[in-house]
Amino acid sequence: MGLGKELPEKIRRIPAYEHVCYDIEFTKYAGHARKLVEEARKSGKYTRIVAVGGDGTVNEVGTALCGSDIAFGVVSLGSGNGFARHLGYSVFMTRALKQVLSDRFIQVDVLEINGKYSLNVSGVGFDAEVAHEFNQLRLRGVFSYIYAAFKLWFRYPEKKYRITSGGKVMTVSCFILSFANSSQYGNNAYIAPLASMQDGLMDICILKRPAFFEILWFLLFFVNSKLYKLSYFKELQCEEAVVEGDIERVHIDGDAYLMPSPIRLKMHKGGLKVISPKKK
Repeated sequence: MGLGKELPEKIRRIPAYEHVCYDIEFTKYAGHARKLVEEARKSGKYTRIVAVGGDGTVNEVGTALCGSDIAFGVVSLGSGNGFARHLGYSVFMTRALKQVLSDRFIQVDVLEINGKYSLNVSGVGFDAEVAHEFNQLRLRGVFSYIYAAFKLWFRYPEKKYRITSGGKVMTVSCFILSFANSSQYGNNAYIAPLASMQDGLMDICILKRPAFFEILWFLLFFVNSKLYKLSYFKELQCEEAVVEGDIERVHIDGDAYLMPSPIRLKMHKGGLKVISPKKK
C-alpha cells in the first residue's frame, strides 16, 4: 500500500472535500485496478476516477477508462510520473488531490501497441532493456532505475529497425527507439520534446548511442527538453506505424513485456477524457 495508506487522512484535511462524495479502493494485485474501473463504469455512479499510484497504476486505470465519459485524474506516488508531469499535475499528494477537483477537462490521445495501450512513453530499445532489469530489482524508485540504466549503458548495443509509416520505409540503427504520447519518461527526463497529447500523433524517437565524451552533454539536453538539437537524435511524428527488427523486450509506460516483431502502432485521437489540473 505504501504512501497510499496516507490518502484517507490527507483527504480529510482538505476543506474542499467536505461536500464531495467519494469512495476509496485499494488494489490488492496487478490488474486489480482495471477490474475496479470496469466495475465502476458498469455502476454508473462516478463522474471521475482518480489513480493514486505509480506509472503502472496510472496505465491500468487510464486505459480502462478509454472511450468513457468518466474523467480521469492522477495523484502521483511513483518514481517517474511522466504522464502526470506532462499534464501539469503536482508530484505532491495534497496539491494533486486539490487539482483533481478541477472543473476543466480535455481529451487526450492514447497509443495502441499490438493491442495494448500506452498513455505515456513506450519503447523497444535500451529503455525497454532497462525496464526489464528494473523489474528484477527488489528496491523500487528513481535510484534503482538509474542503477539499472547505468549497469546496461555500455553493454547494450545499437540495433537495426525497419519503420514503415505513411507508405514510407525507414531503416535505422539506434540505441533508443521510443514511442511517445507525452514528452517525458518522468522526473523531467524528456525523450520527446515535441510531443503533444492532443495532436493525434505519436512521436517515434530515434536516438543513436552518444559517444563517451558526449554523455554529459547528452544528459544536459535530456533533462532540459533539448534533445531535438542533437545531431544523433531524430523525432518522427505519425498516426500509425509498423516497426520490425531485433525485438523481444518491450516496455509500455515503464512496465516490461515480451513482444516479438513486428510492432504495430496506432494512435487513438482524444480517446481519454482527463481532468485538466489548475496550475495554481
